[in-house]
Amino acid sequence: MMKNFKYILITLFLVSLSLGGCSGSKNVTKESDPFENLNRHVFGFNKYVDQKLVNPLSKAYVRNIPNGARKSISNHLDWMELPVTIANSTFQFDLENTILASAKFMLNGLTLGFYDLDNGETEILKKDFGSTLAKLNVPEGPFLVVPFLGPKMTRDFSGYFVDRQNMTKVSSTTVNDINLIEIPINVIDTRSKLSNAIDKLYNSPDPYTKMKSYYIQNRRKNVYNEKYHNIKNKNKDEEFEKLLQ
Repeated sequence: MMKNFKYILITLFLVSLSLGGCSGSKNVTKESDPFENLNRHVFGFNKYVDQKLVNPLSKAYVRNIPNGARKSISNHLDWMELPVTIANSTFQFDLENTILASAKFMLNGLTLGFYDLDNGETEILKKDFGSTLAKLNVPEGPFLVVPFLGPKMTRDFSGYFVDRQNMTKVSSTTVNDINLIEIPINVIDTRSKLSNAIDKLYNSPDPYTKMKSYYIQNRRKNVYNEKYHNIKNKNKDEEFEKLLQ
């Protein structure tokens, strides 16, 4: 009971930060980074952990695990995240995505997700509680860099806690134990797929600014889809894109 109470307090605090981080009725506004000094320190810490631990493990993973096996692991990790998409597609009244994600989850459940039985033909939009909050016009809030988790908008950070908590409640103890074990595997697998992009980021004149712009652009595109191109600050984001070149 006390654990749930603490979780509720954390979620309410983060949502209040999100609500207070922007003004106006638009849920997409000019990025807010009032915690930049702290964020830069946390970014430095995450970079150190990545370079000393995650990246070496990632390179060993690519070097020792065959490509086919890595693909199966990635498929399985994506399958394990489908219930989050199913739940949030339902919250957002996206019936088509809910049905497609549910069907794919059940179909690939025959292989525990290690093999994609529909060969990637089903196009599913990944959804989380951060995107559900965006659907409810909750502002993005300030930009954060979280230890180990990396960049997050405040709204998405609070949504992350809700997704994790909900999955813990609906899953069995065995599944939760598997999820806990697979967290470091997911980190290493993701790092291996983003190796070139991350190396380029670290070699840029201002890695923090480049990371922030890259994250914000991609997150907005994932959350708002085609609507992203019509939002108020499109021109500003196009300026940020130049930093990625």
